[in-house]
Amino acid sequence: MKEINDKLRRNRFLLQRASPEGKTTLRREVLLHSGFDFRHFTHLYRTKSGNTYHFCYDYGYLLLPEEKVIIVNWQPYMEQVK
Repeated sequence: MKEINDKLRRNRFLLQRASPEGKTTLRREVLLHSGFDFRHFTHLYRTKSGNTYHFCYDYGYLLLPEEKVIIVNWQPYMEQVK
């Protein structure tokens, strides 16, 4: 359990560091090279248009075409998908 929580906290830290302003687009490899693990996340958020964001606590990301990623902060209007 501790190992998984450590990975989740590390992922959150990397998302926060990559997106200090709250919304950023970058190449997926930037996160991979910093040690981000795409297999570990706390919850999902699905938009009305069908996009699925993966969240690590209060920071999330959406995988885009061409190996890009949008990083966002959790917003009050977002609800969790169970």
